[in-house]
Amino acid sequence: MLERVGLTTGLIIFFITGYFSVGLSRDPADARELAVSLDAQIPFVAQSIWVYLSLFPAALIPLFVVRCPRLLRRTALAYAAVIATSLVCFMVFPVTSAKLRVPPTILDVTRPSDWAVSLLYSVDPPYNLFPSLHLSIAVLAAFSAWKAAKLYGAVMFIGVSVVAVSVCVIKQHFLLDALSGIVLAAVLGTLLLLPYQPESGVTPGYSWRGPVTYIAFLIFVYAGLYISYLSTL
Repeated sequence: MLERVGLTTGLIIFFITGYFSVGLSRDPADARELAVSLDAQIPFVAQSIWVYLSLFPAALIPLFVVRCPRLLRRTALAYAAVIATSLVCFMVFPVTSAKLRVPPTILDVTRPSDWAVSLLYSVDPPYNLFPSLHLSIAVLAAFSAWKAAKLYGAVMFIGVSVVAVSVCVIKQHFLLDALSGIVLAAVLGTLLLLPYQPESGVTPGYSWRGPVTYIAFLIFVYAGLYISYLSTL
């Protein structure tokens, strides 16, 4: 338990410190746009924000489904590697979604979805886009879940495909951001997670209680968001 707490705390601190330090220090004049013609054709769908927000609790899925300490350590290493690689990319190749995002004036914050989009835009700086780090971590979580139990991984990969759409229709990422995030995670997942094999007698994943506990955690997260929305009315 202490190891799980230590690994999780360290990764959260690494992610938050690095992500916001880089994002808030970028000079808009140095940032690029990676728009392709298809980006302009993708509609803005405010309701997809609820799918997008699942990226954050999804990063914690290995805590609920991975039982084997060796697999959890490999997962933590993969997370650290993708975070470090992404931070370097953010610094040397800054990309901005400032013009991609919908204007705040068209968002009606009295509506739950518009309020959530406005919250995302205000909290998350319009940088740190290429590759999509949030999507990379979600893909690695799916790899980890797959090694814990094929069923868990299959469900997670389906969820990631839906999330990949949401990062584009919420106008938070360009298509190239999403694709590069998936590729980065695929490479690191193949190198660090796929080679894992459980030792004899070791069960790599938790039983059904793990996913059920995660679902309860997810409900708690969304309930907190909805209560926050109600407090603004």
